[in-house]
Amino acid sequence: MTTQLALLGCYTTDGVPGLQSVRLASDGVVEPLHSLAMESPSCVVWHPTLPVAYATNETLAGGVTAVAVAESGEMRVLGTATTGAAPCHAAVTPDGRWLLTADYVGGTVTLVALASDGRPRATADSLPMQGSGPDADRQDAPHPHMIAAPDASREALMCVDLGTDRITTLTVTGDGRLEAGEAWTLPPGTGPRQALAHPGGDGMLVAGELSATLLHVRLPAGGGDAAPAEVVTEVATTAGHEPTFPAQLVNTPDGSHVLVSNRGPDTLAVFDARTPALDRVAEVPAGAGWPRHFACVDDLDLLLVAGERSGTIASYALGAAGPTGTPTTRMATPAPTWIAVRQVTARQRSGA
Repeated sequence: MTTQLALLGCYTTDGVPGLQSVRLASDGVVEPLHSLAMESPSCVVWHPTLPVAYATNETLAGGVTAVAVAESGEMRVLGTATTGAAPCHAAVTPDGRWLLTADYVGGTVTLVALASDGRPRATADSLPMQGSGPDADRQDAPHPHMIAAPDASREALMCVDLGTDRITTLTVTGDGRLEAGEAWTLPPGTGPRQALAHPGGDGMLVAGELSATLLHVRLPAGGGDAAPAEVVTEVATTAGHEPTFPAQLVNTPDGSHVLVSNRGPDTLAVFDARTPALDRVAEVPAGAGWPRHFACVDDLDLLLVAGERSGTIASYALGAAGPTGTPTTRMATPAPTWIAVRQVTARQRSGA
């Protein structure tokens, strides 16, 4: 038997509300369980095997907080580590030994060593990114925005840098150092915010926050020092004409479609990943203002949307091609920025 839990990260004032645990029901109800005060846990990621989560504290001081999560939703802090300024995204390596953060203001990627129980052991290394872009307001310097999983042809994690229009591979050495590897440049002014492997195994999909486009790109081998990425397709993320800032990018569970959240028009756009042109087949209201993040809950056939400016979590029924029906707001919470869903099994419960 499994219990469906999720953690909500929120921008905060004086640590409130911070990190929250909730229980998800098949009818879309989001039941609050427990809260833990901390400063702006804007991104939350789970350890690959342990009932432990990591929240990036997106402040100028920078940091990451490790939290043990019980089946009941009760949380307790395991430890903290320092990062660069304003970490906005994190990823844990598949072996559970390392945590990497994308430090948006600091312009760095930070490497944190993890102990066998998931707690941070030390801040092991910091890698400064290099470059800038044509947008004077948003691309004056490096602004790493995501630590992305690799495409089918690579094993290394990747840094997606909004400030430099670059994607860079990252390698953790045997002695715990962080090294940059191949790098590719996207069209100037793309402002890449998120990237994921194309579900067909053909390169990467990239959400351009500044260009308001979805790109299908290939990353040629031997990227060297910022070689151009091959742009297969680039399409607008919305049919509207108002200023738009794409945020979250997710494949549907069966890999047939791609979902993008559009801040500004406050919509969710659905693209057919099986078509070379990435046909936009639907665009629906997000049900929440400024949809910064959303999550597919496969087992419950739900899609949950975090509306940062509306202060709500909205739920949709999730069909094969994305959201269906009318969104229903199920929970109010100030400035939600992230929804991290996790199934907690009996084996995992023993370590909480």
